[in-house]
Amino acid sequence: MLAPHAMEGRRVLRGVLGCPVCQAEYPIVEGVAEFGAAAARRLGGQAAGAIDGRPGFQPPSRLAAQPPAYDADALLVFFDLAGPGGYVCLVGGAARHAAGLGAAAAGVHVVAVNPPDAVTPSEAVSVLRAADALPIKARQVRAVALGADHAAAPWLDEAVRVLLPGLRLVVEDDAAQPAGTSDLARGAGLLVAEKSSRG
Repeated sequence: MLAPHAMEGRRVLRGVLGCPVCQAEYPIVEGVAEFGAAAARRLGGQAAGAIDGRPGFQPPSRLAAQPPAYDADALLVFFDLAGPGGYVCLVGGAARHAAGLGAAAAGVHVVAVNPPDAVTPSEAVSVLRAADALPIKARQVRAVALGADHAAAPWLDEAVRVLLPGLRLVVEDDAAQPAGTSDLARGAGLLVAEKSSRG
């Protein structure tokens, strides 16, 4: 359930997302859904406090490695997206390509989770902050890319969980071993894998 407090066109700038099942509330601040803050509110303040000005947001503990060199056009090829519609998810450092991918993949919406600070919401890009899980239902997105800063547990399992069967995952770590996938390409700092069609 969404309760918008301020909008710009169809974009919600401020408001609250609510879960009708668990009654959790997730604030939207400056167009960014803050899922870490909701955990703090739901747990009565037991979750971590503000980090880098983001209430309840916990950055991954792994330090970011130097990301491999590729651009949004290469990411589009890795994803092998055919036609418009649906969502792709870029997590951590990989979300630096959100605007470029949003422009290149017309009709596909980009969800940027824990992106670099320079990434901002737009008509083609939604920005989410989450502490340790992707706030997306299982088997919902057409492709996922994990930045080097999120190329470890629990993010690998989360990426596979939200990905539709038979579709692609890109990881900025060619040593990553995501369960439930098969390799399509591995090397030069990148893994391109496909989720099992039975996943």
